[in-house]
Amino acid sequence: MTRKPEESLDCAAKNRQGRRSGLQLNDLPIDVLGLIISRLPIGDAIRTGLISRQWKDLWRDHTMLTFSRATFPSCRMLNQQNFIRRVDSILQQHSGVGVERMEIKFLLRNARRDIDRWVKFAVASKTKELILDLSDLTRFFMLPVMVFHPYLDREGFYEFPCQLLDANNGGSHLQCLQLTSMYLKPAADFTGFLNLKRLNLIGVNITDEGVQNLLCNPNVLEFLEISFCRMLTKIHAPHFLNRLKHLQVDCCPVLEKIEMNCDLATLDFTGSSMTPLIFATTSSLTNDSSVICRLFECSNFMLLNIRKTDILDYAYLLEIAPFMEKLELHVQITGFFGQKDQVELALHHILCSSTVLKNMVINPEIAIVPHDAYRPPKRGAHNFVDGRDAAMEFVCKADHRNVVEVV
Repeated sequence: MTRKPEESLDCAAKNRQGRRSGLQLNDLPIDVLGLIISRLPIGDAIRTGLISRQWKDLWRDHTMLTFSRATFPSCRMLNQQNFIRRVDSILQQHSGVGVERMEIKFLLRNARRDIDRWVKFAVASKTKELILDLSDLTRFFMLPVMVFHPYLDREGFYEFPCQLLDANNGGSHLQCLQLTSMYLKPAADFTGFLNLKRLNLIGVNITDEGVQNLLCNPNVLEFLEISFCRMLTKIHAPHFLNRLKHLQVDCCPVLEKIEMNCDLATLDFTGSSMTPLIFATTSSLTNDSSVICRLFECSNFMLLNIRKTDILDYAYLLEIAPFMEKLELHVQITGFFGQKDQVELALHHILCSSTVLKNMVINPEIAIVPHDAYRPPKRGAHNFVDGRDAAMEFVCKADHRNVVEVV
């Protein structure tokens, strides 16, 4: 039996009406509504209270607290004073329990009491992840500022209160901590970070002794990042870090040595000078590991990224390759001017020494401009060498496996 068109339209309208009536949020249980609102950014979650009186207090158990300029889009002139006042207002109304993640991202100076108050809230609410980013710079701009403004005034920088995270003060619930643009001075008897699995220190003023104090006690740390820390000359862990698997060290300008006793799976290192990487025999550096080199980001175990400006610094990493069980090498050389050290690296240290080399690309064009504004001699100068001709003459002629490509 075939329905009339009018009957079909009536059924469809009733079905749509039924579906609409079944989607009324006010009909949902309070705990379900709270779960939905907890998935919203804190600013949006608070604004849901304007929709219904029933929703007014649902945001107070919000588990993800992120405070930045984006949190307060309606405030056009969001200065430090207004930001602090708004964050305080929200935290005072929050239930203070069940916080999974708390993030403060705003340029703050001379605000120690206020930030201490927020850190105490994080500890009291048993926050698992705490992010304090007190800089107005992204990572992209941190290196240029550090290079061209090495003595940038740090007056008013916040000093992180390590004592608040001491195990005796309830800081043991913290599992992830990221600190950006502040001072960190852990004492020799510091006993915090007992359950910390991830630690990111970015643009933090910390001494060699401070890092050692952080790592001297038994912990469950799995991931450690130390980036743009201009005071560090040495990263040293006095004891075996049996849980540490991932180490990232990025652009610490005066760093002279990394000495660790751990069983790393990945190491991501960025530096401008040859920094000795010393690992105890327990490390995967000499055991079952593989070497991956890409874009001159040389890896000497499962994943190690090295970016350097001194071309011959890579020779050290390639010399340890025979100790590895697996070596997979992909190399790209840009800014190849045919200088002696460049030819020596490409020919002897890479092509002739790396028996499993799969591909090496040599490009005379400059891909990254050095910070010292170096430029190669121009064509016609007495010391000009054509990089392409040099690569073809010295490197390609020695390539018997057809792995070299000159572009």
